[in-house]
Amino acid sequence: MALKINKNYKKIKKNYIFTEISEKKSNFLKSHKNAKIIDLGVGDVTRPLNKNMVAVINNALNEQLHKKTFKGYPPENGYDFLKKQIVNYYKQRNVSLTIEEVFVSNGACCDVTNILDLFKKNKTIIANPTYPAYYDSNFLQGNAIFLRDANQKNNFVLSPKNLKKRSYIIYLCSPNNPTGTVFTKQQLKEWVDFANLTSSIIIFDCAYESFISDVNLPHFIYEIEGAKKCAIEIASFSKMAGFTNLRCSWSIVPEELNINGYNINSMWSRRQCTKFNGVPYCVQKGAEYALSKNGQLECKKNIQYYKTNLKILTKCLKSLKIECFNSMHTPYVWFKCPQNYTSWQFFDLLLQDYQIVGIPGLGFGTQGEGFFRFSAFASRKDILIACERLKNFAIKKD
Repeated sequence: MALKINKNYKKIKKNYIFTEISEKKSNFLKSHKNAKIIDLGVGDVTRPLNKNMVAVINNALNEQLHKKTFKGYPPENGYDFLKKQIVNYYKQRNVSLTIEEVFVSNGACCDVTNILDLFKKNKTIIANPTYPAYYDSNFLQGNAIFLRDANQKNNFVLSPKNLKKRSYIIYLCSPNNPTGTVFTKQQLKEWVDFANLTSSIIIFDCAYESFISDVNLPHFIYEIEGAKKCAIEIASFSKMAGFTNLRCSWSIVPEELNINGYNINSMWSRRQCTKFNGVPYCVQKGAEYALSKNGQLECKKNIQYYKTNLKILTKCLKSLKIECFNSMHTPYVWFKCPQNYTSWQFFDLLLQDYQIVGIPGLGFGTQGEGFFRFSAFASRKDILIACERLKNFAIKKD
């Protein structure tokens, strides 16, 4: 009898959206060798780590030179020193956690997809448009996916209104990638109440929470009463501290989170101990510093740099009479394609005529058609060059 293969890999799109864009960029450069492309596509940081953080990481590496301080395999769920720092970070928002509820990992994308290991085939609620890894991982898992429109008609806010009262896996992202929407406490409360009523589970991705500047908006789902009974939260050092290369994230799985008699905290711990070898000691020491008082202040300088980039980009687009959305608490500007271009038509135009790369909205779901995403994770110089090139677009269209 032949081996059974996961046939969903044949059914899914050949390329991940970011891989497809990378290939288009590479193909363009093959025939335009002198082109200077301004990449406002994939959300990779460009600002270097601050010197104090690097010093901490280097000190941790130097410890490996000495027998007394040498470290072997890291704990699968993270060192206590970092887990305690994460607990203290949540206290700033009046959220109380134990270190047993904190799991250190090597990337938010890994956790939002790997968490599905804990569940068999289920019905999954995913916003349309949203981060494509949610859809792809659930599709490969064989889950029944219910796409819920979060578009311009409802201000890009996903709501449980009119949902059938049954159990789901619910993916929520705030600030949302790509639309920039941030849930209010009331909007999150509606989801928490729905999840508790229906024995559903919320996977809450808050990888961009450090970009929220309004103190009244929730950073973490556990700021909402009842969330510990229904939600897993996933966060990251990638955008907050510039760890896209170093790879470090965390998940919160409350000890009181139980489904059908199964404790999800103990299940996730068991899963990690089996399938994950932990994050390097030196990286976790850098992450610990990032959440210290001085570390947070230093990280905020880079965050502010990117947010200033975003203001420049948004101002430029608005000057071209291009409609922009939700760009206050995010590193991305989500905007409507001008002149009724489809999102891929606009991508091709920008690449071919202006050597600018962005992300077509269709890559985030069907409701993203006609929209586009620019990333502010670029150098100030590149942002300004992009804006100058976009002004030429305005001249051409006239």
